[in-house]
Amino acid sequence: MSSSDGILLFCLPHSDSFITFVNGSNIPISCHGTSTLSAANTTFHLNNVLVAPALVRNLLSVRQFTRDNSCSIEFDALGFSIKDLQTGRVILRCNSGGDLYTITPTPPPTCSLATSATLWHHRLGHPGPSALATLQNMFVISCNKQPRSLCHAYQLGKHTRLPFSSSTSVTTSIFELLHCDVWTSPVFSTLGFKYYLVMLDDFSHFCWTFPLRHKSEVHRHLVEFIAFARTQFSVIPKAFQADNGTEFLNRATTDFLSSHGISLRLSFPYTSQQNGKAECILRTTNNTNGDGDPDLPSGGGNYLCGGE
Repeated sequence: MSSSDGILLFCLPHSDSFITFVNGSNIPISCHGTSTLSAANTTFHLNNVLVAPALVRNLLSVRQFTRDNSCSIEFDALGFSIKDLQTGRVILRCNSGGDLYTITPTPPPTCSLATSATLWHHRLGHPGPSALATLQNMFVISCNKQPRSLCHAYQLGKHTRLPFSSSTSVTTSIFELLHCDVWTSPVFSTLGFKYYLVMLDDFSHFCWTFPLRHKSEVHRHLVEFIAFARTQFSVIPKAFQADNGTEFLNRATTDFLSSHGISLRLSFPYTSQQNGKAECILRTTNNTNGDGDPDLPSGGGNYLCGGE
């Protein structure tokens, strides 16, 4: 009797039947079939195995077991011996330390084929090196070679997004598109600045920088910059490109830009690559400024950048 039909070689329904215990309780039988029991390089036949899911232990009938396998069983205080019925030769010896006489089945053989780790990597669905090392330490697989090349499928499986394509955006005049971003310094400057704002003109690659003590100052600098462009160049900026920071995405800034017909282009969240030109000019400015300390004059500064 068993609690699982997973041990059966084939399964047949067995309805309206019960197993009755000595205390009078009954548990239903779900199905029956035949099975085998492997122990110590010997395989025993098990016919008419009843499956009852409520069973706590798998049980063997001594009478049915001896009939199915033409053997005898001799019990003693330490365990029992299964002997061949004709010759009396001991087929299997099982020592039992508990209150029950138990047979410990031989576990199914693990795959011991010594092959390359690359082949195991492909067969097991491209797992990581740590997973292969764990299987090898558990002696589930045996590898005689280490992979010498990176697996393309494994690399693609680790990607969280598709690669970014090159931008095809082209501007034909100044102030048509301005790339903006704010950088946060790990330390305060000697003048008390913690941040600075950069504005990079997409057409001329001319960059303006504005030191900030608070990110809320970004709105004021945008308003002043638009007035500066209109007065000095007789041009109103057409669009600003920025990330989703609240210093750009707020009611005061969006209302002001909308009232002047200026577009605010925002990159997708956690996608700084879409604001790549501003990110690059931040890195260029930090490298130019040495240790990255935004110790710039309070009126701001400007740079003519020859590349992106």
